[in-house]
Amino acid sequence: MIEHDLEPVIEAPSKQKILTATAVALGVALLLLFTVILPAEYGIDPLKTGAALGLTGISKATEAGPPPRGAAPKPVQGGSVYTPEAKAYKVDSEDLLLAPHEGVEIKYHMRKGAGMVYAWKANGTVSFEFHGEPDQKPNPDYFESYQLNDKTGDNHAYGSFTAPTTGIHGWFWENKGDKNVEIHLTTAGFYDSAKMFVDGKPEDLAVDDVK
Repeated sequence: MIEHDLEPVIEAPSKQKILTATAVALGVALLLLFTVILPAEYGIDPLKTGAALGLTGISKATEAGPPPRGAAPKPVQGGSVYTPEAKAYKVDSEDLLLAPHEGVEIKYHMRKGAGMVYAWKANGTVSFEFHGEPDQKPNPDYFESYQLNDKTGDNHAYGSFTAPTTGIHGWFWENKGDKNVEIHLTTAGFYDSAKMFVDGKPEDLAVDDVK
């Protein structure tokens, strides 16, 4: 008995199948071109798919390119995020007692651009104004008001402050009630001195360097 080796017959794809596969591949390539490549690489987004997928910003970053090695970073728009100082900041804590219808004022001398954080709290409602007086005033009565609450009053205030001018900046409190009110004030900042005013008469306050 004679055995014959049977080899599988491989049929070549028809021309129609080749054309169909080519058309599908071309369609996929065109789809990727308009939905991904053009928006990401060139910022061209005719189908708006790049914006939807967040790809249009990539082209802008590519155009800008990476910063040269050793180059200084660009500053934040709108001003510096920090202000260097020659000396350490100071701290101060004051306890005040206001009798009915009595007022008191505490101000810190700061240069323009210097910063301060503060917190004051009272055991009753007081009227107050946060204000300042530049060293160079256009007239003797000139002052700058930052926060005013002389109607309903309040029993606390917390915040941060950047001096708009070189001069003294601080608070005036008034007890408009019929009971004594205690106020505790704490500050920390780049000021060089502090004064308390009672009936318009200044008194120097001791401020400490931060430990």
